[in-house]
Amino acid sequence: MRQLLLISDLDNTWVGDQQALEHLQEYLGDRRGNFYLAYATGRSYHSARELQKQVGLMEPDYWLTAVGSEIYHPEGLDQHWADYLSEHWQRDILQAIADGFEALKPQSPLEQNPWKISYHLDPQACPTVIDQLTEMLKETGIPVQVIFSSGKDVDLLPQRSNKGNATQYLQQHLAMEPSQTLVCGDSGNDIGLFETSARGVIVRNAQPELLHWYDQWGDSRHYRAQSSHAGAILEAIAHFDFLS
Repeated sequence: MRQLLLISDLDNTWVGDQQALEHLQEYLGDRRGNFYLAYATGRSYHSARELQKQVGLMEPDYWLTAVGSEIYHPEGLDQHWADYLSEHWQRDILQAIADGFEALKPQSPLEQNPWKISYHLDPQACPTVIDQLTEMLKETGIPVQVIFSSGKDVDLLPQRSNKGNATQYLQQHLAMEPSQTLVCGDSGNDIGLFETSARGVIVRNAQPELLHWYDQWGDSRHYRAQSSHAGAILEAIAHFDFLS
């Protein structure tokens, strides 16, 4: 029986310090049968797999890609999750509204999928654009959420989606309790992870929007690491006494 469900963001969390990454993966490699591993990333599945090749990521059990709007397991895309997100979702209407904002520049086609519409915010634009967009989308009555992270990434997702909801779905699938789950992140699109009942580690190099959330809502489940990147994950495993 596995002791831990480890779910981590990739960029600037699992990845970012190669020496710390290798140390973490060596430690986990010696205990591979004791935990499930899932990467929860804003990247598309294709992009995440490319990153895996570039930096030598250990193979996970699951991929929660595109801000949790897609879940992949060894057999491929989780169709049950896809069908669940598709209910009441009207992508074309939402995209037409968002495309009307000059400050929003569409991300590459590889970063779009049927359940995620992604943009970059113009660096010169006022962040209040995000509030205006959110209000306009709310008026449609379509269940949608807007996730803003790293000061530039804007993602439109079904209300049922995000990394946190995907985590809870995976917990149920694997029969893992929140107390057996460790989530790890650094930015705004990781907030959903920390809104679950799981244990969580916020890396030292976290983005301001996540630190602001922690100052408002953080509690004893959430650990502010002294280390950055992968080093923070090792620190949290020891702090919460996982895999001892």
